[in-house]
Amino acid sequence: MQYKDPTFESVEVGETFGPQVIEMDEHYLRSACFSLSDYSDCYTNADPAIGYRIVPSAALVRDGVALFLTKYNPNTVVGLHQSEELWYHAPVPFGGKVTLTGEYVDKYERRGKGYCVLDVSVHDESGRLLVRQKSTEIMRIPEGIRMGEGSSPPSTGRVSGVISKNVSPIARASLDIAAGTPIPSLRKTAHNDEMAVFSGIHFNRHNIHTDDNVSSAAGFRARLAQGVQTTCWMSQMLADFFGPAAWFSSGWMKNVYLQPVYAGDELTTHGVVTGRTDDGRLELEVWTRNQDGLMTAAGWASAKVGD
Repeated sequence: MQYKDPTFESVEVGETFGPQVIEMDEHYLRSACFSLSDYSDCYTNADPAIGYRIVPSAALVRDGVALFLTKYNPNTVVGLHQSEELWYHAPVPFGGKVTLTGEYVDKYERRGKGYCVLDVSVHDESGRLLVRQKSTEIMRIPEGIRMGEGSSPPSTGRVSGVISKNVSPIARASLDIAAGTPIPSLRKTAHNDEMAVFSGIHFNRHNIHTDDNVSSAAGFRARLAQGVQTTCWMSQMLADFFGPAAWFSSGWMKNVYLQPVYAGDELTTHGVVTGRTDDGRLELEVWTRNQDGLMTAAGWASAKVGD
């Protein structure tokens, strides 16, 4: 196959990708759980509130981010993921097949950097929508860019990243939770082996996430975790809080990526309730910090509160 060069100039708005069909079998599930470091019970046993065993929806968000690599050279990509927005519509059943389709819906330049927006949908065999996402990425890192200094496009609002020391976390979502209440955090380590599987080493992809030589040549001191990997970690935190049935049926999250996450970094996910909506959704600010206290990703999330 003749791949396109993964540059801003090569991207065509309206260009489509897929259909890519993936089997949700035991191998996919085990690989997904390993790469996400997420071994929640709903991936081993039928969840009581769902009625069947499921596959991590976040793994399909990962696959959606990479869908453009079916046409663009996966071994010459040296880009930066800037933001991710996802919508969960239904849990992903174990044992079936899903189909990914996508389209470049926008491209624009800002402060000398070229941004591309990929819109991807995941459907099951009956045509039911499971996951939708929008990924914004700089296709190639411009020379002289300094990581963590305004790489992400501006967004509305600002996540404070402040947790009150006088308020204890509440483990389960309910509509009577007061604004300012934190939810339980997760601790994650950016392990090289998990990063490599997450980023397609099994497809023989050599990039800044899987190959020391490529990351070094791009000017990084170590391999980088994908930004969306931190989104997946926050998704696990939110599934624990809302419950898998509610989160994977109604969850929404938008993140921007602020600092690089290097192999070996230790991250903590955080969430704080900010309010509720009239239709029964609980809203939160979410973010991650590394071992040095730097905020590496930040954003917003919401989902309907289950019974």
